[in-house]
Amino acid sequence: MERKNISIRTYKRKAQIWFGTEADSFSYDFVWHLPLQMCLDGEILNLKREGNVKVFLNNQIVSDNQMIIKNGDQVHIEDFTITFFKEKLEVEANAECFETSLLPERQEEEYFEGFPFYKRSPRVVYQRKEEKVEIKAPPRKKEMSKGSLAQLIIPPLCMMALTIAMGVLMKRGPYMYMTAGMTAITLIFSIQRYVSEKRNIKQENKDREVMYDEYLLRKRKEIKKLREEEREAIDYQTPTLSMLQDMVLEYSSRIYERSILDDDFLKVNLGYRKGESQIEVSYEDKELDMTKDELIECAKKIPKEFKKVEQIPVEIDLKKAHLGLVGNKRNIHEQLKYMLAQLTFFQSYRELQIVFIHSGAYTEDFQYMRWYPHLRLEFINVIGEIYSEQIRDQILGSIQQILKERKLKQEEEKKAHIFLPHLLFIIDEPKLILNHAIMEYLQSREMELGFSMIYTTDQKSNLPENIRTICILDNSEEAHLLLEEGERKNLRFEVQHTKGIPLERMARALSPLIHEQGITSQVPDKLTFFEMYGVDTPTQLEVEKRWESHSAYKSLAVPIGAKAENDFTELNLHEKAHGPHGLVAGTTGSGKSETIQTYILSLAVNFHPHEVGFLLIDYKGGGMANLFADLPHLLGTITNLDKAESMRAMASIKSELARRQRIFAEYGVNHINDYQKLIRMGKAEEPLPHLFIISDEFAELKKEQPEFMAELDSTSRIGRSLGVHLILATQKPSGVVDDQIWSNSTFRLCLKVQNAADSKEMLHTADAANITQAGRGYLQVGNNEIYELFQSAWSGASYGTKEEQKEEDDRVYLLNMLGQGEALNKDFSGRKESQQLKKSQLDVVVEHLQQLYEEEHCVKVKKTWLPSLAFQIASPYLMEIQDSASFKKVDLKLGMVDMLQELYDNVAEDNSMIDILEEAARYGIYVLVTSEFKVKKMTRSKFIEMLLASREVLILGNIKDQLLFSYTGVREENRKVEFGYYHNAGINRKVKLILHKGIS
Repeated sequence: MERKNISIRTYKRKAQIWFGTEADSFSYDFVWHLPLQMCLDGEILNLKREGNVKVFLNNQIVSDNQMIIKNGDQVHIEDFTITFFKEKLEVEANAECFETSLLPERQEEEYFEGFPFYKRSPRVVYQRKEEKVEIKAPPRKKEMSKGSLAQLIIPPLCMMALTIAMGVLMKRGPYMYMTAGMTAITLIFSIQRYVSEKRNIKQENKDREVMYDEYLLRKRKEIKKLREEEREAIDYQTPTLSMLQDMVLEYSSRIYERSILDDDFLKVNLGYRKGESQIEVSYEDKELDMTKDELIECAKKIPKEFKKVEQIPVEIDLKKAHLGLVGNKRNIHEQLKYMLAQLTFFQSYRELQIVFIHSGAYTEDFQYMRWYPHLRLEFINVIGEIYSEQIRDQILGSIQQILKERKLKQEEEKKAHIFLPHLLFIIDEPKLILNHAIMEYLQSREMELGFSMIYTTDQKSNLPENIRTICILDNSEEAHLLLEEGERKNLRFEVQHTKGIPLERMARALSPLIHEQGITSQVPDKLTFFEMYGVDTPTQLEVEKRWESHSAYKSLAVPIGAKAENDFTELNLHEKAHGPHGLVAGTTGSGKSETIQTYILSLAVNFHPHEVGFLLIDYKGGGMANLFADLPHLLGTITNLDKAESMRAMASIKSELARRQRIFAEYGVNHINDYQKLIRMGKAEEPLPHLFIISDEFAELKKEQPEFMAELDSTSRIGRSLGVHLILATQKPSGVVDDQIWSNSTFRLCLKVQNAADSKEMLHTADAANITQAGRGYLQVGNNEIYELFQSAWSGASYGTKEEQKEEDDRVYLLNMLGQGEALNKDFSGRKESQQLKKSQLDVVVEHLQQLYEEEHCVKVKKTWLPSLAFQIASPYLMEIQDSASFKKVDLKLGMVDMLQELYDNVAEDNSMIDILEEAARYGIYVLVTSEFKVKKMTRSKFIEMLLASREVLILGNIKDQLLFSYTGVREENRKVEFGYYHNAGINRKVKLILHKGIS
């Protein structure tokens, strides 16, 4: 096949340049098979040629073997053209077929206004037109009748001969002369008419030829113009690689011109062939003409001449069918590079993102592709190049989750969707992916989930059955399209080559472009809470609308940071998403506590206190708990647990679980989502929010209070349906995260950790050990279903000042194997922030939420955790003692009782004093139940003091249990006072205070 991939290359001009097959300067296969050699020496071009080799200078053939070259002169030999300039020369030829030692002149990129922010221009569509051109038959050629001259001459001659003969025989002389004269005149005029008619017919035929030639010439020009328009349309629709190179480096307005809604989205050219023209040329042959006519033959040649067109593109549509490439690796890789150059130019990375799976042996060959923005998977912020099992596991899990969500959405809504971005899987190493769970989707025949596939192999039999377009690369020059969308084609064509095309430079030129219709792919260094929500004040958050529109039973998704500009990372602890439980890890200064604070605040902004509540366990001393003290969503705080307090906290949590179970049973539901629906419909009254138990520094908690951690583990198992979510945070997960915690934790959020071992403990990769930015972390859900690098929002940012203008980031970043940037140098700008104490964004948002909640006057959520008892309290009987001679009902208020479980519903909200004997009467004896927990022992003197300060007299009765201590005293009027502090083993309580009444 004839190669037509003509391109223009510019090279620096030297003093002497040799052109020839064996020359060092320049060789060209298509020309130098001729007996010709040229040498440019200064301004003189010397030719050494044999035979009739045609050389043109400025379109004029030259016969001399030496010529003077001026600036702008053009030398043309077959399909090889050189244009000479003072300091450079331009070569127009097939780039695949020449080699040169000349240095290329670098073509500088032409930056457009607003670079690198790029806007897609209105598209100009240039389609091939289907035209019909009819060539009419020429007028019939006029000819003289056969024998016409003889017919004119012979009869008069015969008549004259007869007349003369009769005149001679009959001796009629005058009559004979008269007749002979008349016959001669007749003969003369007949001959003259014949000659004139013949001359006229010849002239008319000549005029006919001239006119028809002019007609054919006009038709040829018409057809040629249409063919040029067709050629332009073909080149416009499917430009060659050299054309693509020029358009990329010039930043043509055609970059990213194909939208996902266009018919030619994901159409790609495989190569070129000789094919039928869309301009139909026909010859009008109305009747059978048995005569030979050169004009008719010329007219009939025209349709044949213009029937075929060179360089017709062989296009396939990747939207409609997956492609299988069959051949050896070298030819396949050349074809992939050619196809990717087209795909990355015409399709925006907002709408097309590529996952390239290949063997690690070809990493260097494909390294330039990492510059294509289409290989950066924005939804997980990694490069979509997979060449090892480790990278495969980190990337494909997230992609599988996306395909799963797309399929669920399609099944639920039962209608077709246009999913963005469209994913293109290039599988060049099937072994890396065949056993992965994502193949459940990739092996499907469905094309509605927004992905396409290019599958390569060396044998057609190895192709999956869902491949419906097959291209077989026969060799490095030719291929044939065997199947197209399931239909047999067997269409042979010429493949294209990338030799001489600076593919890496093209990829680098596209890399900095920021398509303004979408988002950027750089993780921000700093992000405030208000920046994440796009507001400047708390009122702009429109909390009332959020509380009204967001339902926790549908989703618990809230933003916690950004993985790119305007592309936010959401954490959704709904049990059908990322929840219900998870782990957070980060060393000191990593921003772990700040990330948790942002998550709490984000939940509070989006969900009403009836929907979401928090129980904070802060083992660092209550710093976080103090920040949210006024938050209406806060149901309790537990700080620095000692043994007694930990047992007390355990009982509180167990009591809350039991209460929720009782409420669910009362309303006939078994899940928190069902109950919250009843609340929304007004069929239930008592609010029951999702309870988030958040424990900071749980490693210390586990070490100091293992029983309490065991209780939290139990809570995580049974609390799923009760709306209880457990988030455990620690600095060092190594040795702390056991199998039980792992099995109950769906998401892992890992910020900067101390070493690779800690990172692997959390993420099973060492990525988090390389983080240097505070607040930067990885969100991992399930088995890499989601794996995102993000920057958490900073809720502690100052409020009330204008935000500083963003400055350029001058730091240098190193891209790791996932394409994520790691800063190599720090910010040494020396900028100092104001030291003036100001309210933080967290403070003003909490105040705003508290104000809104108070203005609603809605039903209060019952607190899960009651404050601990004070070390000392004042007795209500510090007054003058008044004695009575008669017996009265004992109404002794000895102190406040810490009752969390059995008497939970009887404890008043204001912690009022409890009538001890009335409560004790519930058990049939006069017993004060002080709960299951160890209470502070009251000294004997303090007990006496409390009794003597009361208005009642108690006497120790007949007790068979162990007497811990006793006292007998005499008050005024000989009234005997006895009391004791006993342990009663008969009732299942650890400590009992026994008080019996009597009278002496």
